[in-house]
Amino acid sequence: MATSKIEIIKRAASITGNGSLVSVDDNAEVARLVDEHYEAIVSDALVIGGYPWARRSFLLSRLDIDPEPPWRVVWQRPTALMMLHYVVGENGVQTECEERDFEQAAAILTIQDCPKLWAVGTTRVSEGRWPADFATVIQKRMEAVFRKGISEQTTEGNRDEAVADDREIRALVRSQRSGTARDAREWDLTKRRRPSGILRG
Repeated sequence: MATSKIEIIKRAASITGNGSLVSVDDNAEVARLVDEHYEAIVSDALVIGGYPWARRSFLLSRLDIDPEPPWRVVWQRPTALMMLHYVVGENGVQTECEERDFEQAAAILTIQDCPKLWAVGTTRVSEGRWPADFATVIQKRMEAVFRKGISEQTTEGNRDEAVADDREIRALVRSQRSGTARDAREWDLTKRRRPSGILRG
């Protein structure tokens, strides 16, 4: 399903009674809430879900940093990598790794010293490449934001959050069944959220 950010916002605004928008800036309150919440909600959903369709591989570049044992090599952490899943070599075998922040750069450490290693993880996929069910999850969360932030409809906003939670679980299950996840931890459906996409334990 090809979609866009403005289409998601337009549907959420229309359903919650905040007008028929042509652009986000047509409604100052909508624009403010989108600026404050949209990207955080999207990032939260992508990272928690670990969706295979949002997974990318990045060829790593070596950094001139000497790590402490047992780590042997320091690699530049790709800027587009939101969450690291694993590091893999040319032979397809995963290698032990750890993320670390050095003064020079954000990095990934490995014990194996290989000519080429790839970091595989979640990245920020553009709206046009989202599955329809994931786009609906983000729309429902924005509906909750608009109801609570503009209309002060807390009960209705909580209802939208509950619907989003349910649809997110379905999206996760559908994504799991349509692919071959390598890490079972990616499919922890017990994780819940606070309103506006904030995790709760």
